[in-house]
Order: sequence, then structure tokens, then C-alpha cells
Amino acid sequence: MMHRINVFFLVAAFAFLFSCHKGKNNPESCNGDNRREVKLMTDVLAPEIDTAAIFTTIDSLGGIPVPEVKGETGRLDLEKKVFTVRCRVDEIKKCRDGDYHLRLISGEDSYLITEAPNPGCDYAQQSAWHNTFISVRNFIESNDLEGKTVTITGVAFVDIDHHYKRKQAKNNLELHPILKISF
Repeated sequence: MMHRINVFFLVAAFAFLFSCHKGKNNPESCNGDNRREVKLMTDVLAPEIDTAAIFTTIDSLGGIPVPEVKGETGRLDLEKKVFTVRCRVDEIKKCRDGDYHLRLISGEDSYLITEAPNPGCDYAQQSAWHNTFISVRNFIESNDLEGKTVTITGVAFVDIDHHYKRKQAKNNLELHPILKISF
């Protein structure tokens, strides 16, 4: 019996150690791997992004027709635009890839996902926007944002269809990365 318990704890310890090579503890999976260059503005078309923000609403963004994208899809024309929205933060969570995921809400059921990349990841450090990522993260980490109204500016990003129901824009449009956030 004692041998079984020792074997169990040994297996559990190894499982724990190897699990540390996933998600936010692994620089290879930081910032996710689907369309990573587009998310971090390190792709060849990133210099074409028009940083003059367009003030809009969650409903308007959710109504923009977008094509279906795959993990390797390059930057779309829509993703060369920056938008600003003012709305309430419904939820914040730190994702497994180390990004902060802010779900915004307008009214009762209009949602928009916005994300702040993990600036500690190698891929994010290669971005010309790395200092912006740090500033945004500092704001998120030093303020209690859930339930508060904020103004967020970010780059349009069409996420892949995850094929499960979640509270997001119906067209999978997000603002990723967040470039500016304030009360």
C-alpha cells in the first residue's frame, strides 16, 4: 500500500512539473499561436495600420461583416483600423497565454472582447508597441475595472471561430491589442 502512495505522489509531481511548460509559463505559447503576428502588430502589414482612432459602439463593431479567418490568415484590411469604444467592463481574466481578456458590455447583451498582450513574452517584446503593451497592463493591474465604464482604443482583430458559444461580438471581432485604456 505504501508503495502505491509513493508512486502516486511521484507521478503527480512529474505531471505538475511538466504542466509548467504550457500556457503562460511557456514563451512558445505566450500570446496564443493563432494569428500571433497580427495580434502583436509584428506582421509585415502592421506599418499600414491607421492609428487615428474611429469612435464607435460595440453594436456597430459587432455588425461589421467579416470573413472567416484561420490561424494562418494574414492581416485583413479591417485590421488596419483602430477603434475607440466607451462602455462597461463586464469581466476581466488573465488567460492561460498570459494575455488579459477584458469583456466589454453595452446594454444587456452586446459584447466585445478586448485583449492586452503579455509584454513579458518574447513575441510581444519584438513589437514596436511593446511599451504601449506595458502601459496598458499597468493600468489594468493597478485599477479595479470590473463594472466600471472605460474608454478603450485598440486595433480591430478578427478572431478565429472557436466553435462554442461565448459572450463576444457575433462576428468574432475584437480589439486586440488594446493601445489605450482610461476611465
